Amino acid sequence: MNINKYCNLLLRDVYSYDISACHYNILQKYGFDLSNLDKNDKQQRNIEIGKMMSKNSRITSLLRTTTESVINEYLSRNNILDDDVIVRQYDGVIVKRLLKNTDQFLPLEFKDNFAIFLISSDRQKYLATTGTKYVIKGVPHRYKEMDKIFEEILRINYGSKEGVFTELERIKQKILKSENAILYCIPSAEETFSIFLKGYGQTQISESLVRILDVSDIDREWYFNTYIRQFTESIVIEYLRGDER
Repeated sequence: MNINKYCNLLLRDVYSYDISACHYNILQKYGFDLSNLDKNDKQQRNIEIGKMMSKNSRITSLLRTTTESVINEYLSRNNILDDDVIVRQYDGVIVKRLLKNTDQFLPLEFKDNFAIFLISSDRQKYLATTGTKYVIKGVPHRYKEMDKIFEEILRINYGSKEGVFTELERIKQKILKSENAILYCIPSAEETFSIFLKGYGQTQISESLVRILDVSDIDREWYFNTYIRQFTESIVIEYLRGDER
């Protein structure tokens, strides 16, 4: 995933596209015998194509170069400039403008229209929502409880500057002061969690210990700094930039 180094960190109304069943369709277009593959079984299909790639470097090269050139061709056909490309992925792209010509050699399928698209301040991660669907990409060691916080960030009313900063502070305090130990439990194995404690760092605990854990022993600032800070920084940067205009 390659995120644009120069675009705004908070964007509205952006469009996501990808090549559906990318490798399968490329191989099919080039006449490879895929009769033993079920196109509708994504997991098994990808496993078998992965085996083909590991056995034949030419197939790997063909798939990679074709995928790149197909997306480049669609960007060119639609007059999409580098500044219009927000995220370039292996088999897809997220752009500022709606594409009209997407059905040539390999169809580039429209996936989502994101109402809010938030890039982290290090430009390695992003959060996005269509209003009903939430997408979280590039965040390592994700887990359900922290995903809920990301969704809260995406539900902020970005039309009200005062409301934005009020919500950012509320979310920050929720992370720093929550008494809900589960919020800080990162699943690591069955009925086992990783948790970061003051003075001890990362510690493995069982599900039964979570219930008796003293939340004040948890390094809650670590969770804010690791998961949330770079997204809130982006929002602050964008609103301060708006004040300077």
